[in-house]
Amino acid sequence: MPKKTGTIHIKWVRSGIGFPRKQKEVVDSIGLHRLNQVVERPDTVHFRGLVAKVPHLVEVVEQPQGAAWVNTPEYKIVPAEASPKVPARPVKKAAVEASAEPAAAPEKKAAAPRKKPAAAKSADTGSSAKRAAASAEKPKRKTAAPKSAAKEESKSKKGKK
Repeated sequence: MPKKTGTIHIKWVRSGIGFPRKQKEVVDSIGLHRLNQVVERPDTVHFRGLVAKVPHLVEVVEQPQGAAWVNTPEYKIVPAEASPKVPARPVKKAAVEASAEPAAAPEKKAAAPRKKPAAAKSADTGSSAKRAAASAEKPKRKTAAPKSAAKEESKSKKGKK
């Protein structure tokens, strides 16, 4: 049982499916709408009686703890500690050479051969020439010829008999 603070916390712990309609109405009258929902109600004889009617569906719980992330600050400012000065380390030769390599990279790119344009590639392979020849050989679609006046007249006479 929770401490006597004037309110109780009621939690819905089991679904009302398979139980009488009256018991579902009692759960609804307490103010519970979803499973595992906790509501705070005054600690009166009325609400204690409602909980006593459906003890298999609801239970009285301690005051729920807030979410852990609510009380945790996003960051914590820690003052810098006075540390003894560390002597500077000597720089290794490999590190100096590695830093010089990125400057040499643009020179290597300039020396690389250029790629052939797309038109030159297709002429070399001949595949696009074959496609162009195949498309030229295909017959074009025939367009619908306009209907002659004689056909239109015969159709109009058929319906007027």
